This record gives sequence, C-alpha cells and structure tokens, in this order.
Amino acid sequence: MRILFTTWSASAHLFPMVPLAWACRAAGHDVLVAVPSDCAPSVGAAGLTAVAVGAVAPPAAPPALGGPGAGAVLRGWPADWPLRFAELGAQRQRMLRSLVDRQLRIAGDMVPGLLDFARAWRPELIIADGSTYAGTVVSQLLGVPLAAHLWGGAAVLRLEHSGPGGSPLPGYRHLFERYEADPAHTPLGWLDPCPPMLQLPTPANRLPVRHIPYSGPAKLPAGLLERPARPRVCVTWEAGARPAGAPGGGPDPLLAAAGLLAADGLDVVLALGAAQRAALTRLPDGVRAMDASALHLLLATCAAVAHQGSGGAAMTAAAAGTPQLVVSPRPEQMLIGERLRAVGAGRHLSGGDLAGDEKAAYRVRDAVLDLLAGPARDAAAALRNDFRSLPAPSRVATGLTELAASGRG
Repeated sequence: MRILFTTWSASAHLFPMVPLAWACRAAGHDVLVAVPSDCAPSVGAAGLTAVAVGAVAPPAAPPALGGPGAGAVLRGWPADWPLRFAELGAQRQRMLRSLVDRQLRIAGDMVPGLLDFARAWRPELIIADGSTYAGTVVSQLLGVPLAAHLWGGAAVLRLEHSGPGGSPLPGYRHLFERYEADPAHTPLGWLDPCPPMLQLPTPANRLPVRHIPYSGPAKLPAGLLERPARPRVCVTWEAGARPAGAPGGGPDPLLAAAGLLAADGLDVVLALGAAQRAALTRLPDGVRAMDASALHLLLATCAAVAHQGSGGAAMTAAAAGTPQLVVSPRPEQMLIGERLRAVGAGRHLSGGDLAGDEKAAYRVRDAVLDLLAGPARDAAAALRNDFRSLPAPSRVATGLTELAASGRG
C-alpha cells in the first residue's frame, strides 16, 4: 500500500510521526513524506524519503502569542479549556484562532504541490499531522482515506472547527472552497500517542499508538549511562522558543533556575540543539549541556525534568517515568502541564503567571525541588505503565490496510 505522510514542521510535528513511518516501511508499505522544503533535510536524516511541497514554514508561534499584552491573556486559563471553548472570552479565542490563521497560510502554500504530487503518485492512505490542513484538502479532493497524527497533547484540538456550534471558521471554509472541496471532511481517526491517564474526553475516534522517542540522529554522550553521584535534573526548551515568563530582556527562568539548582548541589544537564548550545555564550556554574537528540537516554538517568510542555518532551519523559515540571509558554503547553499536575506526575507553572516576576527563576527552582521531595516519582511510574499499555507502531502499521479499506468503503 502507498502511504503518504505529510506535516509542516520538523521537530514538534514530524518527529512524533517518524516511528510509525518506519513501522509502515518495515510492514512492506511504500512510504513518502511530503513537507515544506526546509523540513526535507530532517526527513532524509530520519532515513525516509521527502517530497518538497511548499516553501519555508513560518515560525512555530504566531505574533499573537508573544506580542504586547500576550502575558495578561495567557494568565488563568481553565485546566480543561478545550472542553469549554465558548467560555474562554473574546481575547483568548482570538489568540487560539491566530494559530488557525498561521496553519491556513501554511496549507495555502502546501496544497498546490501536495495535490499535484498525490495525483501522480496516487497514495492509498494519507497520514497527516493533525494541524496540517493541506492533507485534509487533498484527501477530500482525491477521495483518499485520511488519518490524522497527533503529537502528545491531552486533547484532540479542532480549533479550525471552533465556529458557532462547532462549524468551520471562515478562513478554513474558504481554503476548501477555493478548491471546490468540502470543509466538513474529517479523518477516519486520530492516531494519538497520549496515555489514557492524561487524555481529555472527545467524540473524535482516537487510534492509540505508543510514542517512540525520536529527536533526530543522536550519539550516546560519553559517561551518560554511569550512575550519577547526585540527583540529576534535565532542563530543556524548544528550539527558537520565546522564553516563558522572562522579564523584558532578562534571562529565561529555565536557564536561570538551572544555575540555582546546580548551586543547590544537583547534577544539572541542559538538553539543547546545536544552535541553542552555540547561542549560549556562558553556562551557569556547575551546569553542562548535551545534545537534545539523546533526550530519551538522558531522562532515563534523571530524577526530574523541567521543560516547556511540548508533546515530544512530555511523552519522552512519560516513557522514562521521569517527574516533570512544565513552564508553559502557550495554551496547549498549559494543558499538558495541568494534566501532569492532575495525575501527580508533574508540576505546572504558566509562563503568563511568571511574566514580569523577578523571582520567576526561584519559583522554577522551588517547583523542581518540590518534585524531588514529593510523591511524583510513584505517579510518574504509574504514567509510564499507562504509556506502555498503548500499541507499538509496528502493531498499528499492520492495521492501516484495513483502516484505508474502511475509508474507501
């Protein structure tokens, strides 16, 4: 069977899909991955074949999430906000819809190339990242069954359908109508790596698949597997991310807290990409940095991890059974932090609540120390067992032929 994977962004959205793409190839399927041109090298580095459709994707966060006044709007969100979108108020709804606007721009750039390629290659199943609307358009136009792939969030977000009564937003509807496609078209199911303990209820058809940690090609750091003499804490954040809660011009509270934790006698390791490491002209005393591509190996040795709440980091920590502190810069990351807090496997500090707080780094430090002293380790172990209950990508790959046949029927 010919399976076309498609996404718009490398680390946050491509990487969670890579193990399933590997499993599909191992099961004997023909697999190609359609992405914007700047994402193609990451596809090749994963041992997969890229098809370039569209140009360079825009930054991960639209201006509405980091512009003037964003800090105030990011404060005080309900812990289960995807279940009560209508109650969020105009400012919060506008912020979320700015995410849809960004994805619509990406989809508008990707659809022509994706459509031309799919017409020529004739895939029998499209697996599209859940925020890659171009895959949905092409699936509907060509009558190809569609499955959506999520990245570890607690909710099946349908922000593009957040109009009155769950109707498509005008921009989303216009994207489809431009190609005489039906905006009501939906995936057969949502391939979801989120453990059941963390999930929020949804009417969507969840197709569980276990997250296999992948952060790009990696090399085992020297000495990593040796038992640390002191409790080890990992601190990491997204490449290119805005500092969560950093005062204007001040240091990221995560980085500053790393220095405080090292001063408290902990073994502190920053897990960062090559560009992030190069940008740090000076590390805090007692703190070292290593390649974030080996995050899954590092977390197996850690007593706690502090991160910004990306699905990849949260699922990798869940796989390792590592207690987590989420310092969230955006609404979806807030949701992950709140779900971890609710099950006892983590703590959560909202970047909106930290914004402008001169003691932000100390609050981050204290939250990590609280994780180390409390019962979070047992809760994180329970989350790891829940995580392991999900089917491996190899099992899911063998069922995709039947899924595609149900869509054609």
